[in-house]
Parts: sequence; structure tokens; C-alpha cells
Amino acid sequence: MRWACAKIVTLFGAGVAAVFAAGGAQGPALVQAYLQRLGGHIDEARRTVSELRDGATARVVTDDGSRERLVDAFTIRLNDLEASRAALTDAHPLWRPVTMGLQADREIARATMDAFTPAMPLDFASLVYAGLGLALGWAVWELLQWPVKARIRKRGRQRLF
Repeated sequence: MRWACAKIVTLFGAGVAAVFAAGGAQGPALVQAYLQRLGGHIDEARRTVSELRDGATARVVTDDGSRERLVDAFTIRLNDLEASRAALTDAHPLWRPVTMGLQADREIARATMDAFTPAMPLDFASLVYAGLGLALGWAVWELLQWPVKARIRKRGRQRLF
């Protein structure tokens, strides 16, 4: 009976570790989804700046001073978005989830997470994150068992005396 209980506990530990591994692999997948959404925002900002500069929106904005302020505002936004993308694409693939967490546009990141569908990417960075998640999950499982194992060991020592 003891052997069967040990195997069941090991199975639960492997399950916890597998959940952490799958969760760890989501970091690079989320970065990829964020980059796609960010690219869409950049394309739209470029189009808007171009239309404002070319006067395509002249009917909406009749004052040249207002149009220039809008061009400046959209250009600043476009530069911020492009800097965010450059920071992510220039980062080493293993550091991209960390870089995203530090430098992401919060509104775009929130929208990305709302629409995110978990994936199981098999690129090198995702496999590294899965391995780290596996190790972390196994460590969490071992830490959760520690009080129970200590109590069992204590009972075993008490029986000897």
C-alpha cells in the first residue's frame, strides 16, 4: 500500500510540474501575440499620420495648427510603439517575456492577454521556459509536501522509542 501511495504522490507531482511547464511555455507565445497586435497598432498609426500630413483628413480638421498638433501627437505615439517593438525584437529570445513585462504598452498588453489563446510553441526559447516551469513546478510540489513528510518522519521516530 505504501508503494502505491508513493506512486500516486509522484504522479501528482509530475502533474503539477507539467502544468507549470505548459504555463512557462506561454511566455514566448504571449510575446508573439503581443508583437502581432503591436504591429497592427503601428500600421494604423502610420496610416493616420500619413493621412493627416497629406491632408486627406482636411474635411475633419480644417485648422492647419490643429492638424499639425495631431500629426505631432500621432508621430510621438508611433515612435513610442516602434521603440517598444524594437526593444522586443532586439532582445534575446529568452529575455523577450521579461522585456515585454517591463516595456510593453499596458493597454495593448491587456488586450493581447484578453484575446490570448494558449499555445505550445516548440522554439528554443519556449522549450527553455517550459523546462524552467517544469523545475519550478516540481520545486513547488516538493515544498508543498515538506510539512506532510516532516510529520510522517516525526511519527516514525516516535514509534521507534
